[in-house]
Amino acid sequence: MKKYILAIIIIIGLGLLWRHQIRQPDLIEVDLPAAKEYQEFVEQELAEDKDNLLADKIKEEVGVLDEISPQVEVVNVNLDVPFTSQAPTVNWDPPYQDACEEASFLMVDYYYKNKQLPNEEDIEVLLSSMVIWQETNWGGHFDLPVAKLAEYINIFYDYRAEVISNVTINQLEDFLDQGLPIIVPANGHILNNPFFNGVGPEYHMLVIKGYVDNNFITNDPGTSRGADFVYTYENMMESIFDWDTKKSSSTGPRNVLVLYND
Repeated sequence: MKKYILAIIIIIGLGLLWRHQIRQPDLIEVDLPAAKEYQEFVEQELAEDKDNLLADKIKEEVGVLDEISPQVEVVNVNLDVPFTSQAPTVNWDPPYQDACEEASFLMVDYYYKNKQLPNEEDIEVLLSSMVIWQETNWGGHFDLPVAKLAEYINIFYDYRAEVISNVTINQLEDFLDQGLPIIVPANGHILNNPFFNGVGPEYHMLVIKGYVDNNFITNDPGTSRGADFVYTYENMMESIFDWDTKKSSSTGPRNVLVLYND
């Protein structure tokens, strides 16, 4: 009997060790590009518009033929998106264990405001208020597909929310080049993040804020160590799944959410 119990303990121990190993991918270390605030992109766009108007005026006055302007290749970018975990005071009890959608939006909102997030207790209040509204008006605090999160944002905020379907790496890079962070739904079982608890959440949401060396730079609210967390292009793209409300599973299409501060 003792041998039988010992054998069971060994098997369970090996199983836990195996699971721990598959959840412990090597952390990706990169030299992060300097973080850029949203205002820098606004000023850059205004300067480019001014230069284009001046160039058009000169061409019109002197009759210079249009020439193809050399394009500067953007090789990396890192948006200065402030970070919070979905459990800012390290209280992972409900509703915070399921508040990744709210935390992801909050980070993008404060990025566009060019403001740092408040202290952890105040962030918790903000997240809680968003959850309470959903419970009151939608009948509960549910996993939100990106379209439903966009609906919530449109009720309270002036952002233009756009759901991008079947997103590609080139599209993600292009948004980031314009200073636009991306809110991404993902299957947390697939994401290579060793800081997740256990196998990670089936449905998760995070913010892509940059890219460098074929890696995406993210703010991942699913862990207190999620600031500037790096995922490979390959791992991120294989992980992006919207929430399928009919199946109640993270098996939906490769949709993402982009907010425009028009």
